[in-house]
Amino acid sequence: MTEEKQGRAEGKTAISLAEAGIGSIFYVHSIEGSAVECHRLRELGFCEKAEVVKLAHGAMTVCLVCGSKLGLNKGLAKRIFVTSAKKDSAL
Repeated sequence: MTEEKQGRAEGKTAISLAEAGIGSIFYVHSIEGSAVECHRLRELGFCEKAEVVKLAHGAMTVCLVCGSKLGLNKGLAKRIFVTSAKKDSAL
């Protein structure tokens, strides 16, 4: 089943980073999980409204955030919700 959230401010649908397309630019919409996991992801740069480029997926989701390449396991990638950086894109 597709994990989707309705974006509050922009009216866009947010999807998990695990489901996002490769090579596209996204903005972090929200993060779900325990307080410790959310805090650590924010320390790594996954703050709300941060720009993220998804580079690859598979066993690890590789993305570019804050100028650094990071690899996330599938479980963590499913907890990060993103919206498209394009104004008229439906993801």
